[in-house]
Amino acid sequence: MNRLTWVDNLRGMSVLAVIFLHSTIAVNGNAGHLTGVTETVNHLLSPVRLGLMFFVSGLFVESGLKKGFNLFVKNKVKSILYPFIIWVAIYGGLKLLFSSVSNNPQSPTNIILSHLTGGGDITWFLHSLFIFFLIIPWVRKVPFYIVIPVSLAFSFLLPAIPTGSVFSGFDNDHINRSFYLFTFFYLGDMLVKHQVDIPAFIGKKSVLLPSLACFIVLSSLNLVLNRDVAWQLLAPLALCSIPLFIFVALYANLKLVHFVGMNSIVFYLSHYLAIQVFAKAVKFTSKNVFINDLKFIAAFACALLLPLAICWLRRRGMLNFLFTLKPAAQSVYAR
Repeated sequence: MNRLTWVDNLRGMSVLAVIFLHSTIAVNGNAGHLTGVTETVNHLLSPVRLGLMFFVSGLFVESGLKKGFNLFVKNKVKSILYPFIIWVAIYGGLKLLFSSVSNNPQSPTNIILSHLTGGGDITWFLHSLFIFFLIIPWVRKVPFYIVIPVSLAFSFLLPAIPTGSVFSGFDNDHINRSFYLFTFFYLGDMLVKHQVDIPAFIGKKSVLLPSLACFIVLSSLNLVLNRDVAWQLLAPLALCSIPLFIFVALYANLKLVHFVGMNSIVFYLSHYLAIQVFAKAVKFTSKNVFINDLKFIAAFACALLLPLAICWLRRRGMLNFLFTLKPAAQSVYAR
């Protein structure tokens, strides 16, 4: 599958939603006049925010496997496992360095094991994605009506990692969440495998209108039930909402969204560094709503400016080694 604008737009929308969430966390949820907006947006997008990124990744399984399994794995080692190791070293190293002043101090063993097993604050995405690519050649042979229910059952039934365990991390449900997100990845691959013309398919009213209805129901349940309902039970609605987001991605004409999508790995992995620095540096609290407005806007701006600076440097042949083992000629800028 060739790189398509709507694919980059969809990925950009997903990454920006993640950055928006982390910017809200950086100001402890107090975004001034925007607090109601941030709470609503973050809550409504929670079932699909990361699912869209995994869905997009699944779209490229078929083209990768056509090159041969060995080359398929080799490419994933270069583009996923390698940056995972690099950024585990960066984030884990920073945790080790500043563990004495951390709000939630962890032992060196805990930091290392939690990151390497997918419990890292931001690197867990690459951990799960690499595993998905390794297992998909066999799982894709199983019918969807078995894969999706079984994945959601594991997601729902598996116990969380014990809080006191050396493997515990920022989210002890991350294995459960990975099984949930695998359904999005599998769906993306299934559509391409069956040669579905995705833009034409979702353009049908018989597909788009039910998708819109599913997202409205999903949103309503999210707002009414809050966290009293397991996300696995909402998975069918979340999966059926994907055509709606593809439709938006098809007709979105925002350069920032497209740019973020083209450089998604840079924005995803590096923005959290800016968020952490901002949260540590800007600790003052204020009752002035306008100051809180500015704090949130500043957090969001910082989370975008660092990746943008890295993209600028990468375009000039620097820092590419942080994100891939592939030579710069194969990077997005060469395309």
